[in-house]
Amino acid sequence: MNFERIYALHKFFSIRRYPVPLNVILNEFDFSKNTFNIARNYLCNVLGAPLKNCKGHGYFYDLKSNEIYELPGLWFSAKEIISLALLEQLSETLQPEVVKQLLYSVSERLHQLLVKQNISQHDWQNRIKVASQWQRVCEPEHFIDVAHALLKRQQLEIDYWQWQTDMIESRIISPQRLVYYRDKWYLNAWCHNRQALRTFSLDAICQTKQIHDTAYDIDTEQLNAHVMTGYGIFAGQVTGIARLKFSKAISKRTSRENWHTNQQSDWTDTANTNTCYRFRTATHANSSVTFCALAVISKCWVQSPCVEKSKMNLKK
Repeated sequence: MNFERIYALHKFFSIRRYPVPLNVILNEFDFSKNTFNIARNYLCNVLGAPLKNCKGHGYFYDLKSNEIYELPGLWFSAKEIISLALLEQLSETLQPEVVKQLLYSVSERLHQLLVKQNISQHDWQNRIKVASQWQRVCEPEHFIDVAHALLKRQQLEIDYWQWQTDMIESRIISPQRLVYYRDKWYLNAWCHNRQALRTFSLDAICQTKQIHDTAYDIDTEQLNAHVMTGYGIFAGQVTGIARLKFSKAISKRTSRENWHTNQQSDWTDTANTNTCYRFRTATHANSSVTFCALAVISKCWVQSPCVEKSKMNLKK
């Protein structure tokens, strides 16, 4: 029995509310009538699918309102199995180790399915790699406590290492969001000590203690506005607009970069002889120096006055 064919038929009928004529089904899957009958009998008699034939109209899943039928067991198509293999490769790069432990049983089942698709373990483990760098390891128990408080909407007491001062501070926080950014885990949280939103690096959490008080919730839009621009070169509050102009030599390559969610860009056109790429984006408290570095190492002109001012300070 071709199980991928069975799975494809199941998905086909699952998303349709009305009977489908037989000729449409045969054309969709390039089946003969005999092949369809074999697959239909297996679906109905072995897997218990509620596949019915409405004479003169076609085949459909006979389900009540809001009723759902799923195939028994774990079913994936060949493409979905390969996608899962990629996901497992990605999970290997995540910290902490507890993530891999939780996915172990799924990985074992995945290995068996890959074998049935004639994909060797060597190929999917060694031909596909997700590279990581600058990874900072966080303690598994701290990760679990943070995730538990986050999803259960409870406050959490943490001892947090401030690397700038080499001091450990105790904070009571209301976790809002876990973020995995450039191979590091961060926690966006409302700090009750500072009465403000803060971002904590999980690897700097030295101790955690569960508190049964309900976590304070921050509106999603407010959270996004405060923290989603706070990673990488766009950290802190918006301070102005940066305007960069790239030379013809690197314009095509630079035009494919996405540095900021609200960036804008266009092309200059000087008789098609020296077309350049222009880039405009909001600047943040910690991004000016980075733009200055861009101007030095790239064929790039920094045109924003506020960035030029920072460039002067940098030279000092």
